Amino acid sequence: MPKVSVIIANKNDLQMLLVTVLSAVEELKHLDGEVVVVDNSDAEYIECVQSILSGQIKDGTTRLIRQDHCSGAAAMERAAQEAQGEYIFYTDSHTIIGQGTIRACLDFYDRHQGEPIGFVHAPIQWAHNSSKARKVSFRLHRNCLGSWGKMIDKEMKITWKGMPHMIKKEVYHKIGGYGCLAEHFVGWGGLIPYLGIKPFLFGYENWGIPDGVSYHFGEYPKPCRSYVKYRVYGRHGDYQAGTGHAVAAYVYGGEQFLRDNFEITKMERYFADVEQALKIAKEVGEKERQWILTNQKISFEELLENPPWGKDF
Repeated sequence: MPKVSVIIANKNDLQMLLVTVLSAVEELKHLDGEVVVVDNSDAEYIECVQSILSGQIKDGTTRLIRQDHCSGAAAMERAAQEAQGEYIFYTDSHTIIGQGTIRACLDFYDRHQGEPIGFVHAPIQWAHNSSKARKVSFRLHRNCLGSWGKMIDKEMKITWKGMPHMIKKEVYHKIGGYGCLAEHFVGWGGLIPYLGIKPFLFGYENWGIPDGVSYHFGEYPKPCRSYVKYRVYGRHGDYQAGTGHAVAAYVYGGEQFLRDNFEITKMERYFADVEQALKIAKEVGEKERQWILTNQKISFEELLENPPWGKDF
């Protein structure tokens, strides 16, 4: 089996972090792997995080890396850079990785060698009723991909890149990392309905598998919720709420796409006008937009007009 790096980006989460790490350690007992926690918690939480993980750090199963940046997305990027594995398995700091989940993802790659695989999404059960996503509730069906998705009983191409997921490290680098994929609000029923659209732009496919299951417990803790709204790369922690929304629209669709969707997606909640949104979007996202335009296989517009997935999504 190839080496797997389980990466966990953490910010101010003290309640579930150890449980998540222990579930990863348990999953890796019979695999070649490591757990990498990149912590960008505020100063008053750093010592607590170190204490919580001291046992796993001492026995060598977990590496703790400090990331001095207020963005969870930046921590995800750092974790991917630090990962030593051929495959990267990402989850957040309050999810239990179920038995067999990581192996199921590896088995999928083994059966599909040579195919253009982007993200492989493991089933997840949302063991909470989120005030941020009221349609989400506890699901007993082990193959549930979330209430916004559908039950699956076989491997199938999907439009989203949810959590948890696995990706080959070489593919991660080829598509330029997560980038604006991290802007969740845009992807979940927002102006870009396909959260995992970036791999498709570069000729890769996202897949959901029916085997393995993980359990997501609770929302982000209150101390870190204020940072969730950015969710894009760049020094976005210095910007206002809604930055991620505007940046994702600009990076994928360009200036006109942002203008066309400014009112539709109610960006006026965050910006004085479309010019302010565009100005900030360019400051944060111009570098990534240019990189995508230079390297992508097809255009964003072509992908939306002729999607490579089923019409039922």
